[in-house]
Amino acid sequence: MKPIGLIFLFASALPPLLIFSQYGGQADFGALMSQYLGMLALIFMGLLQVMATRVKGVELLFGPLDRIYVLHKWLAIIAIAALFLHETIDAEALSRSLRGGGLADLAEELGEIAYYGILALGIGSLATFIPYQIWRWTHRLIGIFFVLGALHFLMIPNLFHWYDPIGLYVSTFCLLGVMSFVYLTYKGMKGRSKSYEVETVEIYGRTTTITLKPLGTPISHKAGQFAYVSFEQAGLGEVHPFTIASAPRADNKIRFCISALGDYTSRVHQLQLGTKAHLSDGYGGFRPIASGRDQIWIAGGVGLTPFLAWAQTLAGDEGGQIFLYYGVRNKFETPFLEELEELQKRLPNLHVQYFESDMGEYIEARLLKILQGTYFNTMPIAFCGPKAMRKQLMRDLKALRYPLRQFHYEEFQMRSGIDLQPVLTPLMRYVPKYHDVFALAKKWMSSLRYRRFFRRWRLHVLASVSVFRAAYHGLRGLKG
Repeated sequence: MKPIGLIFLFASALPPLLIFSQYGGQADFGALMSQYLGMLALIFMGLLQVMATRVKGVELLFGPLDRIYVLHKWLAIIAIAALFLHETIDAEALSRSLRGGGLADLAEELGEIAYYGILALGIGSLATFIPYQIWRWTHRLIGIFFVLGALHFLMIPNLFHWYDPIGLYVSTFCLLGVMSFVYLTYKGMKGRSKSYEVETVEIYGRTTTITLKPLGTPISHKAGQFAYVSFEQAGLGEVHPFTIASAPRADNKIRFCISALGDYTSRVHQLQLGTKAHLSDGYGGFRPIASGRDQIWIAGGVGLTPFLAWAQTLAGDEGGQIFLYYGVRNKFETPFLEELEELQKRLPNLHVQYFESDMGEYIEARLLKILQGTYFNTMPIAFCGPKAMRKQLMRDLKALRYPLRQFHYEEFQMRSGIDLQPVLTPLMRYVPKYHDVFALAKKWMSSLRYRRFFRRWRLHVLASVSVFRAAYHGLRGLKG
């Protein structure tokens, strides 16, 4: 994530603070804070709509698209929190003094609809258990509620008018957001993509390799990038990102290697030859490291695909040595075995070593340090594989004082929730496991203390019943 992008976001939130100095004598602090939070939410939501367009300027400002996904999530959380506080604080005194029916009442209604719509869909977007197809369509609806929120801002009576400097400033972000939403709705994925045709489909275990040939102008991409893909075939029309497993070629053909990890990817092997596909240009910043340096590539499973594209760009006379450590279940079950052997023959500076989990072999930080020796801390590492594997490796590398600024990877995740594990894990230490509870209960029930406890309370209960029975019969006798 580029620092200039973070500075821009911070700076964009500053101008609306002028309302505290300009209108401090006309309204109380709560009213002004409510106004500021509402404007902050609109500014950030407008920028979120711009980010969703994936235009080239977005990556120039904020960094590679995978980092933009992370920034998009947290910026949305901040915007929703600001919107919630805006509604919670709610400047009632200011509202009553400025609003008088008509458009003001309509603006109030639009604001309420926008608030509850954005709140519900925004929180729902963080629920990763919601199926992708439902999430995708409901996520688009947020743009409609943003438009209603922008209308609310323009129509509602305020201390300032929309054509005042502060009003114009916020209105500019609203306009950019609305234009971005209209652009996304009108053009969509297919309007911004190039047409291809499925040429070959090869199935190897749970991995499907697809080769596509262009039907016109090819896409623009670099080795290691990913593209958004959709197919004109029933059940495969959703837009999904996949790493391009080939470097730019003279015939402009594109290759993808897709592992069956989910509902959609488990159907990719059903693709028919000749099916029309729609591809976006290449995205992402997972680019090859300078070839003159000794470097380490770490891949897990289908995470090998960007490294295959990187290797295709090499001539074999580069000065740096490349050590590719490939984690697989079984070496002879990988569909890339022959291709890797051919690359090793062509590239004398490429050294491939397999780690087979079936044989109890795993890629570990300490082992990497042993293999590379003295120069380990100076060698950049590029990683592509499962998230859990990456996090464990980074923790171990940090413990070995490896400079993590040299550890390169790509998030490559379109949607994500909030990881509560760092918060819940310490708390769960104080919560006994269910089997521990049963063990303790069983131990206590079999103890002498429990038998005494039960016997004592049994006597108390029997005595109490006897007293109530005696009192009941006594009262009946008196009544008779």
